[in-house]
Amino acid sequence: MEPVWVKRWRCPECRAVHTLRPETHWRRFWAPWALIIVSLRGKLGGQLWGQEFSRQRQQYWWQGFLRQSLMKGMPRELDTLLREGIIVATHSLSDRAITPWPLPPHPSLAATGPPCPP
Repeated sequence: MEPVWVKRWRCPECRAVHTLRPETHWRRFWAPWALIIVSLRGKLGGQLWGQEFSRQRQQYWWQGFLRQSLMKGMPRELDTLLREGIIVATHSLSDRAITPWPLPPHPSLAATGPPCPP
């Protein structure tokens, strides 16, 4: 799978960074969710870490998955978490649900240029 670059903009007024992610990415992740799931399934199957991403990044996803799988006390399967709409690779306990953005996927951004001379 070809990597998709995530476009970011910095607001000149508030200095906040705004990110437009494709549907193939979970929030706060730069890797497509499909590759994260492939990595986790491979590890669950006893395979070594894949070559697509660094071992450290995949270990981060694995630790996040272990945390999410134990959230309700007993271990839960990867597919169960995905069906429940959980970002399986995150370490966040409060911001872990997959919630779609209510607006269209690519809203137009208004940009204003410098004022025209009189």
